[in-house]
Amino acid sequence: MPVSSFDLKRILRPNILKLEPYRCARDDYSEGILLDANENSYGPAYQVEINEGANGSEELHISSGNNDLSLHRYPDPLGRKVKERILKLRPSVPSIENIFLGVGSDEVIDMLVRITCTPGKDSILITPPTYGMYKVVANINDVNVVKVPLIVEGGEFQLDVNAVVQAAVNDPAIKVIWLCSPGNPTGTYLREEDVRRVLDSAFEGLVVIDEAYVDFVRADKGESYARLVREYPQLLVMQTMSKSFGLAGIRLGVGIGSCELVSYLNNAKAPYNVSTLSLSVATAALSDDGLLKMRGVMRSIQKQRDEYLIPELKRLPHVGAILGGNDANFVVCRIVDSNGKASNEIAKSVYIEMAQNRGLVVRYRGTDFGCEGCLRITVGTAEENKVVIDTLRTLLSAVHLNGKLKMSILDEHNFPFCVTAHAFNHDKTQVAVCPNSNEVHIYTRSGAAWTAAHVLREHDLLVTSIDWAPQTNRIVTCSQDKNAYVWTFDAAGAAWKPTLVHLRLQRAATQARWSPQENKFAVASGDKCVAVCYFGEDNDWWVSKHLKRPIASTVLCVAWHPNNVLLACGGTDMKARVLSAYIKGVDDKPAATAWGERLPFNTLCGEFESPAGGWVHSIAFSPDGDSVAFVTHDSSLTVASPATGSVVSVRSHGLPFVTLVWPDTRTIVAAGHDCAPVVFTADGTSWRAAKRLGEDDMLRRSAAASPSNSNSAFNMFRQMDSRSQPAKSGSGDGSLKSVHQNTISEMHLDPAGSTAEVTTTGLDGKLVQWSLRA
Repeated sequence: MPVSSFDLKRILRPNILKLEPYRCARDDYSEGILLDANENSYGPAYQVEINEGANGSEELHISSGNNDLSLHRYPDPLGRKVKERILKLRPSVPSIENIFLGVGSDEVIDMLVRITCTPGKDSILITPPTYGMYKVVANINDVNVVKVPLIVEGGEFQLDVNAVVQAAVNDPAIKVIWLCSPGNPTGTYLREEDVRRVLDSAFEGLVVIDEAYVDFVRADKGESYARLVREYPQLLVMQTMSKSFGLAGIRLGVGIGSCELVSYLNNAKAPYNVSTLSLSVATAALSDDGLLKMRGVMRSIQKQRDEYLIPELKRLPHVGAILGGNDANFVVCRIVDSNGKASNEIAKSVYIEMAQNRGLVVRYRGTDFGCEGCLRITVGTAEENKVVIDTLRTLLSAVHLNGKLKMSILDEHNFPFCVTAHAFNHDKTQVAVCPNSNEVHIYTRSGAAWTAAHVLREHDLLVTSIDWAPQTNRIVTCSQDKNAYVWTFDAAGAAWKPTLVHLRLQRAATQARWSPQENKFAVASGDKCVAVCYFGEDNDWWVSKHLKRPIASTVLCVAWHPNNVLLACGGTDMKARVLSAYIKGVDDKPAATAWGERLPFNTLCGEFESPAGGWVHSIAFSPDGDSVAFVTHDSSLTVASPATGSVVSVRSHGLPFVTLVWPDTRTIVAAGHDCAPVVFTADGTSWRAAKRLGEDDMLRRSAAASPSNSNSAFNMFRQMDSRSQPAKSGSGDGSLKSVHQNTISEMHLDPAGSTAEVTTTGLDGKLVQWSLRA
């Protein structure tokens, strides 16, 4: 509307016009001996030193050495120093009297609604898709919301000026028009001619432009509309320290408008709304050096956005378009199905998969107007941007023709060494791996990556096995040096402390496994026995007791029955056995099972032979404990059930298995030299190989990559395994048609108890988490 006819008092609530503001103590004086505000003159209490006096009384020593900010005093209620620095950032702003400071932009939004809109009567106008807090604040204050959508065709996200003006002018209840430039989630800088048309219209209320992302706009495209405050008294421009300054944690929002409007906002706000800490950090950030650094960061973010993230997103399968003006620190990409149609289902599936299983969080915006199928991705560091592109490529390559995200690979990590053993902690935030040496390396999950945290060094020879007790958080390791160690974490020293377990073995230990109750563990060995270890309370020491007969050769594997007493083992004598590992004084008397009733230590409860005379590499009980399964070097899986007398063997056409798990009663997973886990399912009284995990995923990866056969010889040479694995011919790039590119050395069930996930490690250095439901 014409500037001369705008009257702020006509749109403010009557009670705000009559409001007598609270008078702060610091409005008047801030220096000298200050005894006017009931502050604590002793300073921050936690910094005071209390000493015992000569007569036993307490003596306080007040130190100001660590109180440079005078935290015992209330802050400047108007934040004058910060406002003076903002004038350096926005030189077109007339004075500090034109600047309001709030606890984040959200307080500025709330204050504007509260001083202008009468609950249950007035309205605000928003232009969706837009920032959700405008509507939330209106709802809290019982204010109606009028929506005039942006022009969204082609991802333009610009104002429908005629519709905005018409709605605002024809509805006298509308007190505030909210514009967002650059928008969220649109990332689009609004055209100046459109903004001026709204300001020059006959609308008699406030026009607010939210510029949280304005510093990310390219200089040749536009700049802050704070420069228009001189021309338009009805305009208020919102900004923040959260985005370009990287200070979301200090919660400091800025409102720039006429002196009259700012004065009413100051009258209505809480007396000391912005803390001393926030004001101090903001002052430093707005210094000349701080502004120089901020602009350098902006250039880096713009470069990552424009030269890496956007181009790489456009190359991904199922990314239909990049929407909006890309004028913010995020990118909005539309996910489409195989027919090129925007798909909320695929976009949301990808979002959930990344957040829940891959430690990578973006924002799903598919329910916003004009944003069907959209993900909003913040521009991260170069490393983070690469992770998001690689992860999206993997997931989007797994979209089937029916538009479903269906994949067996939940997570994949490459270690720079071959992995011979691994174990996760209870929530899979840490993993212990053996790099084919006498050490165990512990890694901690950091977002989508793994970060080295600890190295366990006590063994003299190769570590052959690791097991991590999920409840007690203890690790057991065993080695070719004939020893085992139990490791406990010392939180005070932030280190793992070892306790030597005297196994009384004359040959190498081959595998260690905690019992279900975690009060004992079993160690297989080359000494023709299994050491069952438990903690002797009397001696404060781990002691062992040997299972020997009828074992006749090296034991390669062990597995515990759910009852914590029975133990299955197998080895080079080509037999699998079930023995009692009952320890009097440690175990409760076990109930009768399909394996027998009387179970004194070393009782043989079952013995089964390899179908074709192969070593028994791995063994496991069924979840109910009624059956046992084992894999042997003749490439077979055998399942034995003593209750029925059934012994079923399934011969594989591939290379031998070396590890297996039994997730549920009808599913067994085995893996080994063929480099891919094989899922076996119960078929009546028999078992059959149902699928190989990862093959579909690899086919989709190959199709997405579209390698050129003309360069296959070079690729075959280049991609030869760095851990001495020869490249395989026949796949164009020299790789196998499996996720693992060398023998899978070990497989584990999910330590959290999920029956739908397993983890594998291999001699190729890969750690892979698998879904069995894909």
